[in-house]
Amino acid sequence: MPDLAIGRALAAACVALAAFSAGAQTMYKWVDEKGTTHFSQDPPPDGKAASKVEPKVTPPSSGAVAPKGNTETWRAQDAEFRKRQIERGQREQAESREKAERAQNCSQARRRLGALERASRIYRENDDGTRTYLEESQREATIAEARGMVKEHCD
Repeated sequence: MPDLAIGRALAAACVALAAFSAGAQTMYKWVDEKGTTHFSQDPPPDGKAASKVEPKVTPPSSGAVAPKGNTETWRAQDAEFRKRQIERGQREQAESREKAERAQNCSQARRRLGALERASRIYRENDDGTRTYLEESQREATIAEARGMVKEHCD
């Protein structure tokens, strides 16, 4: 651990030294006969007039570190991001459940329709266990109802 602290201190010193030395250097700016702007540590080679420029040094930034004073803002944004992730996961789970339920309902409706279309006579069982057979018009209405269920759950 001490080596890490020493390394960080050394890196900070290097950055500060680079910023100081860059600030101490003289920079020249001039425009040549073609209209091109040049920046250099040396004056123009042909003795043309040049203006002195103060170089601006920007310290390196790390995307992972929140700027001082914005810690609360960063935490709030992070909390909001996590909340959106959880909500998206819940939505995807609900959609997945609905899709599976719809597929199951579709399968059941198709099986019922197939059974009704294959049967020559359709009956309903009464509470006492006896069967009441449907007339042809009732049979067609039951098949049409089953087709409607297939259309509702499968399309």
